Amino acid sequence: MRDNKWTQTVAALKKELAYIGSSSQNLGRRYQILQREAEFLKMQFLEYSLKKQRKAIAHQRGLALLVRDRRKIGTGLAVTAGASILAGLVAGDKNAALTAGLSGFYGVLQELGETTWAVSLQKGLVVLPHDDIPAKGRWVTFESLIAAIHDLKTEALQGKRLGTVDNVIQRLQHSRGKLIYLLLPD
Repeated sequence: MRDNKWTQTVAALKKELAYIGSSSQNLGRRYQILQREAEFLKMQFLEYSLKKQRKAIAHQRGLALLVRDRRKIGTGLAVTAGASILAGLVAGDKNAALTAGLSGFYGVLQELGETTWAVSLQKGLVVLPHDDIPAKGRWVTFESLIAAIHDLKTEALQGKRLGTVDNVIQRLQHSRGKLIYLLLPD
């Protein structure tokens, strides 16, 4: 009778261990998937932040150019008015017209402020117009940095851990094959 209880207890423990083992493997796989997605999202956010920074500077440059060159104000206002009227006619909504008008105006500002962009590979990844970069530091073209970030996204999806933003910047500094330098690194 006792042997039978021991056999049943051992069998029950084996089943429970098998269940725990299976559950831990599933958790391990889920953890790896979440880790890859988190690394990918980190690169996605970095790219988004750089593009947003570039867009904000382009708006500022466009507004400064608009203030300096009064003739361009007419173009900006014409685009804004045209977009507002068209949106108002299509949607029949004043708010849609106002939103479309402002969007059109912001688009004009951004277009006026567009230029060739550079990014510093120093701590913080600063975006500046190519003409405004200082004579020191590691500066690369915006487009080449975005291409290098896309490579890091691919690595992240393959399971590579990229680390902190500082680690990513360091990896980018060493990915010289993709990057186009505007100033030679120190």
